[in-house]
Amino acid sequence: AGTVARRIIGLPDRVEDMGAMLMRHMTWRMRDEIGDGSATAAVIARVIAREAHRMAVAGANPMLLKRGIEKATAAVVQALEEMSEPLEGEEEIAAVATASIGDAEIGKILGEMYDILGPNANIVIVPYIATFHDRAYHEGARFEGGYLSPYFITDTARRVAVLEDVYVLVGDLTFREPQDVQGILEKVRRAGGKSLFIACRMMYDAAIGVLVANNEKGTIRSCAANIKPVGDLRRGTIENIAILTGGHPLTDKAGIAFEDISLEDLGRADRVIVTREHYTIVGGKGDRQVIRERVKQLRQRLRSTTDSEERDTYRALVKHFSAGVGELRIGGLTEEEREVLTQLAEQAMRTVSAAMEGGIVPGGGAAYLAAIPALEDVEAEGDEALGVRIIARALEEPMRCIAENVGVHPPLVIAEARKAGPGYGFDAIRKKVVNMREAGIMDPTLVIRRALQQAVSGALMLLTTDALVLHRKPEESFQP
Repeated sequence: AGTVARRIIGLPDRVEDMGAMLMRHMTWRMRDEIGDGSATAAVIARVIAREAHRMAVAGANPMLLKRGIEKATAAVVQALEEMSEPLEGEEEIAAVATASIGDAEIGKILGEMYDILGPNANIVIVPYIATFHDRAYHEGARFEGGYLSPYFITDTARRVAVLEDVYVLVGDLTFREPQDVQGILEKVRRAGGKSLFIACRMMYDAAIGVLVANNEKGTIRSCAANIKPVGDLRRGTIENIAILTGGHPLTDKAGIAFEDISLEDLGRADRVIVTREHYTIVGGKGDRQVIRERVKQLRQRLRSTTDSEERDTYRALVKHFSAGVGELRIGGLTEEEREVLTQLAEQAMRTVSAAMEGGIVPGGGAAYLAAIPALEDVEAEGDEALGVRIIARALEEPMRCIAENVGVHPPLVIAEARKAGPGYGFDAIRKKVVNMREAGIMDPTLVIRRALQQAVSGALMLLTTDALVLHRKPEESFQP
């Protein structure tokens, strides 16, 4: 729904267009922040807006309706948190991933990968030409930071920079002038290298321009990224990257000159994937004995310290070596097919991450239905009580839409599900009411909670808006 809504650029009627842009923004935020739940948010927002408008036209006070809706939403959120259960096991993870995108093969592979790598798994998606999907596991780690310029991006669809067979330079360095990077690029070129990754404190536009120019010429493919952590974690991260790749941690505070940096100072890796928020180093060429000693040293420090901040720092540093990296290989015969499947896999990963973070609840709108009794304890009178009733009606809407979409009478489905008890919902494939957890139909608690909150926020903005300001020459935006 978020992707479809993003294609809405403008409606002929400018007042209608403003409402459409509000819905577009709301659904895209769900997709951008969580990766799932945009259709649910749109469905709930629509029914809240419709019912609230109907009651306001009949004479209800919009502000009192708003207060009742907010009270009811808080009660529902609390009920959802109470019924939430942790996501555990390969089968449950696979079920959540499959329910998110409808692709059982990708869901099954992700279930295996998260089960092996753990809840904080670093999984990289690699599209390739094939009629099937596969997986692989590598030693590696993910670090906080992102590319310093969007011109480094190699995959515009996914907004990532991917480097293969990489020389890695890491240090607490600031590159200011073109010559600061030119010498390093030349040394890599003479050694027969094809790509260079620089993790540093800062790089100015003059130096970035040299790297971008080399990318355009096709001589050396390069990318520069910042090192986001600060303090002890920053220093430890620099050391970890150097150890992982077999390079040396550098710093300009020690008076090092950029022209003195040699190939021996650079590490190596099979692949580096850089996004706006983090970068993943796969297949570092560091000495395994040195890595084991580093991990042993960090764990000893972790056990001996009593300071909570130091413990958090050492936990984060140990994780760089212990998580590993999973490679999800998405197969497709055409570029368009691979692109679509890659986007689905990314959505499934974000959904699983949300489920691991906040737990899971019965899917298909069953959790919303089970939360309706919690509204009976909400203290509200008059128009506020009408606001509570609006939320009670809205909580039925996701299941109503599912039933209607497969040609089943929605009121019968709602009545049968409520009679069966909490956790029961409508299985659209089998067209019957079932226990959703037993059927493997689960939703991340974080997704449905945020979908409800986003829907309420958007609908209340419509309800409480008294005037619209229309620009004579509005600026078009492709970003919701």
